[in-house]
Amino acid sequence: MEKIRIIEKIEESAHHFLHGIRVEYEGTKEAGAIVRKYIRDGGITEEEEVILKSQMVDLLKVAGVGVPFVLIPGASILMPVLIKVAARYNIELLPEAFNGKTERPAPAAEL
Repeated sequence: MEKIRIIEKIEESAHHFLHGIRVEYEGTKEAGAIVRKYIRDGGITEEEEVILKSQMVDLLKVAGVGVPFVLIPGASILMPVLIKVAARYNIELLPEAFNGKTERPAPAAEL
């Protein structure tokens, strides 16, 4: 019984992680389209600006969480603790796709 629950938890966590990666990929792709539109047309709408800013913040969060795994020995133990402590103080270290609270709308058609 216990082994089945552990396997289910691992599968659920892997699904959540892969879904988060996909959402971040789609958001980055949409942000790239917005940047191309800005370069081409010289302007973007307020909604596109909000989307672009949100995605840039998420990319910085990914870098902030991802870089320590590469550079700091033992970061795989430290980062989950740091994320939990930061959450207690209402500091969100994870990108929107991984925090489980909000979900980005589906990306708009290619701009």
